[in-house]
Amino acid sequence: MPSFMNTLGAVSRRGQWRFRHVFRSADPAGRLDITDAGLIDFLAASDVVLTVTPRAPMWRELWCWSSIGCCASDAPPVLSASLSTGTLVVSNPGLVEALFPAGSLLAIPPGLYDVRVSVTIGLETAEIFDEPIEFA
Repeated sequence: MPSFMNTLGAVSRRGQWRFRHVFRSADPAGRLDITDAGLIDFLAASDVVLTVTPRAPMWRELWCWSSIGCCASDAPPVLSASLSTGTLVVSNPGLVEALFPAGSLLAIPPGLYDVRVSVTIGLETAEIFDEPIEFA
């Protein structure tokens, strides 16, 4: 998949990678609320976690979607950051940021990966972001 099809684009494994995303909620009509009132407030979150996992091969995704249920990649994360460990920063409202310093991506093979962000509030955890990225 070419990097222009990836929301997050391509990142060189030789440099640093800064994940920075502004999270917005939907308006009553279901569209993205681009006003300042639409920024998600993470104050109630006990944790926000970013994980990067290898992307499942295309044949597996097609097979999973044609089967009952869907099987996501069960590979362990190659990178992670979280609010609880201090490796991820939340600037309220709406901004989630993690910095992976230069050299931290060198051990990761080039290819496509899935970046996911999940939020825990109380006893519930929900995934709020799932986008591909290419490490080149």
